[in-house]
Amino acid sequence: MPLITRVARVAVLVSVPVSTAVAQDSSRTPWVQEVVTSSTLGKRVVYVATPDAYARGIERYGVLVLLDADDSPQFRLGIAQAAYLADNEPGIPPLIVVGIVNGADRLHDMLPPATGSSVTEFKTAGGAAAFADYIVGQVLPMVRAKYRTLPTTILAGHSAGGLFALDVAATRPGAFQAIIAMSPSLWYNDSSLVVTYADAIAKSTTRPRLFATSGGLESDIDITTRRFAQRLDSLMPASHTFAHQRYPNDTHALTPLSSLPDGLRFVFEPVSSRNLPISTVDPNADSATVFSALSASEASYAKGARSLSLPEVLPEPVINRLGYRVLGRSKNPALAIALFKLNVKRYPKSVNVYDSLGDGYLAAGDTTAAIAQLRKAVAVGRETGAPVAAETSDKLAKLSRRN
Repeated sequence: MPLITRVARVAVLVSVPVSTAVAQDSSRTPWVQEVVTSSTLGKRVVYVATPDAYARGIERYGVLVLLDADDSPQFRLGIAQAAYLADNEPGIPPLIVVGIVNGADRLHDMLPPATGSSVTEFKTAGGAAAFADYIVGQVLPMVRAKYRTLPTTILAGHSAGGLFALDVAATRPGAFQAIIAMSPSLWYNDSSLVVTYADAIAKSTTRPRLFATSGGLESDIDITTRRFAQRLDSLMPASHTFAHQRYPNDTHALTPLSSLPDGLRFVFEPVSSRNLPISTVDPNADSATVFSALSASEASYAKGARSLSLPEVLPEPVINRLGYRVLGRSKNPALAIALFKLNVKRYPKSVNVYDSLGDGYLAAGDTTAAIAQLRKAVAVGRETGAPVAAETSDKLAKLSRRN
């Protein structure tokens, strides 16, 4: 069985580009720098990136903790991927992304105590427990105190960071709702942690949603991660809380490119709109059928949201898309208006809900009511500081000239 050589494996663990000077330049980065002083680790820096709408709203957000924030390209990618998914995958909410910057000895922080051949390879290993204490006991409380957060918390790490993420899943059940372990270095300690971590996670009564990945071109990581996945699957038959994704053509450096978005999609699968009854309901169906599907969807969503500590009300975009499906394919604008009104009731501080309701009234031929809703959209935008789409202003101007 071919394995990456010892020298290459060590290089994989320690090769994290450091670009602190760039990361600390707030004019060039989408994050702010926070200082957290730890009684055991000293003064440390973390980066916090908030969603675009954060500054102009009152909403609360889940937290994605990304390790190795020193790797500026990867951290930037993670922020962008989280934002893109929130904009394009109904059910995945916007997230506050917290980047954990490495200390002077990254491997000391990331690795549990060494055993076997790893004792001589990694002489400073063993700080994982203290590092987890720092993240769970100091970084997260700081973020929750200073930012508008939800209890939803996800930990993601790559390589040694992936191993650390699994260590947290195994030793601190309940600390995170979800773990994304990207190419975890499970060959460490002569691969003994494959069994140790799988058994501990399987026995826990508060398992996180766990997503592990490996690349076909990172031999020993791929082999040990697949062994870990097989053991966990055998211990948790028919479990929907764990998944392993293999990327056959990816090297160690490239697995994060696909791992993080795939991991986030897996984490939020319980609230994905693709799994809700309204995703398949016929837009041409009568109102009773559509609202019956909506009611079933609300119950299903609430159950999934509860498991992730998310608000249990269907997100605005989910109902909005259903309204436009009805508007575009049926001759029943009254049904679309009823759906849009539901969103107005639930999200009265959103510009978009009034714009959508205005479109519903336009389809019904009620120009006066449409103008009133578009004006309301503009007023809410001024009140909240939220941007009003140029399309909304253009529609309002054209309709006002006609009347």
